[in-house]
Order: sequence, then C-alpha cells, then structure tokens
Amino acid sequence: MTKELIVRTGPQEYECRGGVLSTLPKRLDERFVKKVLIVHGTVSWQKARPYLEDLYQAGFVITEVAFSGECSYEEVDRIVGLAAQHESDAIIGVGGGKIMDAVKYAAAKAEGTLNVMVPTLASNCAPWTPLSVMYTEDGVFIRYDFLQQQASLLLLEPKLIIDSPKDFFVAGLADTLAKWYESDEILSLPENAQQPMLMMARQAAFICRQSILDHAELAIASLEAGEVTEAFVKLTEVITSISGMVGGMGDAFARTTIAHEIHDAITNFPESHHFLHGHKVAYGIMVQLAYEKKWAEIDNLIPFYEHLDIPKSLHDLHLDRLDAQGIMEIARLSTKPEAPAHGLPYEVTAELMTEAIQALEAYMANLPEL
Repeated sequence: MTKELIVRTGPQEYECRGGVLSTLPKRLDERFVKKVLIVHGTVSWQKARPYLEDLYQAGFVITEVAFSGECSYEEVDRIVGLAAQHESDAIIGVGGGKIMDAVKYAAAKAEGTLNVMVPTLASNCAPWTPLSVMYTEDGVFIRYDFLQQQASLLLLEPKLIIDSPKDFFVAGLADTLAKWYESDEILSLPENAQQPMLMMARQAAFICRQSILDHAELAIASLEAGEVTEAFVKLTEVITSISGMVGGMGDAFARTTIAHEIHDAITNFPESHHFLHGHKVAYGIMVQLAYEKKWAEIDNLIPFYEHLDIPKSLHDLHLDRLDAQGIMEIARLSTKPEAPAHGLPYEVTAELMTEAIQALEAYMANLPEL
C-alpha cells in the first residue's frame, strides 16, 4: 500500500434508541455546555421540537435559527457569526444532511464550540462523518471539505425519524448502497485485502449492501405504517452510522468514486435539483456498473430500483433532453483530474464515461415492461 491511510472515526458519543433525546440535558451538562444555538429546518422542526422538551426545561440559554436551505460557505459563516454573537458553547443541528454538514463546519470554525447532531431523517451519513459537502447558494456542488473536529454527540431517535418522508429514507438507502459499489474494486485488491482498517471498511460496505437488499422492503413498509420495527431501526443505523464507517476507516481507498462523481456533475443541471442526493447517486451506481460492464449486476439491481422507484437512467431524472454535448459535459465533469474516481484500479476517462452513459441509456430504454 503506497497511499497514506488516515482514519477519521465518527462521533465521540453515539446512541440510537427510543427516548434518547431526553438524555440530552445530562449529556450537555457533562460537556460543560450552558448556551446552545439550535439550527433547524422547517417542517422537520415542528416534528422534532416536542422531543426536546427536556432540553428547554433544563435551564440552558437557547437560541434558535432556521437553516437557509443550502450547505454553502455563506451559510456556514452566518452560523459561525450567530454562535459568536450568542456566545454559544454548542451548536445543535436538528434536521437533514445539509443542516448536519453546515453545523459541523460552523462548529469547527467557531473555536471551542461543540456540535451535536439530532437527525430527523435517515437519508445519508452526514451526522457521522467529519466532513462537509459544500454547495453554492444555488445548489451546485463545489467540493468535500474534511474537518478537524468530529461530532461531540449523535443521538438517533427512531420515533422521530420514522415520521419523515418516504422519499428521503429511500434516497438514504440508495446513497448507502453506493458504498459497496464505489469501494469494492479498490478494497478487494490483493495489496489492500489484508490491511486491518481497509478490512473494516470493506466489511462495513458489505453490511450496507446486504442489509439494504435484505431488509429494505420491510423497513419501508414499517415507515409507511409509522411502526418502529427492528428492520427500520437496523437500516436507520446502517444509513447513518455504518455507511459513515466505510470512508471513515477506508479514507481515499473507500470514499466516493464514479457514482458520486456522476451525482456531482448532474447538480450542474437545474432540472436535477428537485431530486434528492441519494436519487442522483442511485443513477450514478448504474453508470459505474455500466462503465465496468457489469450488466449482470445491473440486471440484479433493476427489480430493486423499480420497487423503490429510484432513478436508473437520465430519462428517470428528467434529463433525457440532453444531447450528445450534454452527456459529454456530465462525463467531463465526472472525470476531472482531481476526481476521486481516478483512484479506481482502471482508467477513467471522459470518452469512456460518455460511452457508459450512452450504453446505459440505450439498455434501460430497451428493458421489457415489468
């Protein structure tokens, strides 16, 4: 192994169980927190606020602020300014992945400020990972920024998360499924197969894939029924925590490759902005498999995609209006010199990516009706 391997673990403390948010005051006291800034969403905040009643009754000085909607550098700086203005000891993020990323970044920039993660969705590993995915204020991907501070505390309340929209949960499943397909070509190389941290990363990626394929149907049914089941809690933890361990243990050997590069490229097209992160990554998985000419695996996944109603083509993403030039632009953006996809053990070029995208589109257009 020639590349450096830096392990970035998850939160300092993590718990997932019913009633866990009632322990938040005690845990903040243990961290000598007196003043908190809560950054929250809109609809999700209405659902989350009742679970935080113990916090509001515990004598902390609490300031609330609504999130702007994008994890941009401007939003991070705004949160840093508010934390300084109110002399906050901790910033609590309550909401989805972009809120988590903005709060993590703001706490890292605000010297001596802790961050606390209270997800209201199971849609990605943002609450777990010490990095932030940065966008413009218009929602166009910029880059991933690694942080020098992990979450102090991550609390998952299954009763809160099961009251979230189905689309976000399904998108989380798709995003997590990518952990296996993006990393396996690298982690399975003989020179990597016996490195302890990479063995951990690959096992975490395998758990992601197998748990989703085995339990997604029951977990989604549980969410639709509003019933917290073992399958739902299992996949909530897989999406939020186990998936974060893949890149956390594997570093550049197990982070994003083609599937996420395709997502990032697609964000440059406004038609894609109403699709969730995981939906675009799901399409990226298909492109990666097409690039690798793994058509049998594509066939294995198609029924799963169809059942979950997640995109498997540009047509499904409402981008079928793209001509050859538009497809070449996606290919160019996803294969830039700095793209992590170049860490794969095969050549990654814009020309081959264009061929893969076009081949996938033709393949999906000729599928028989299920």
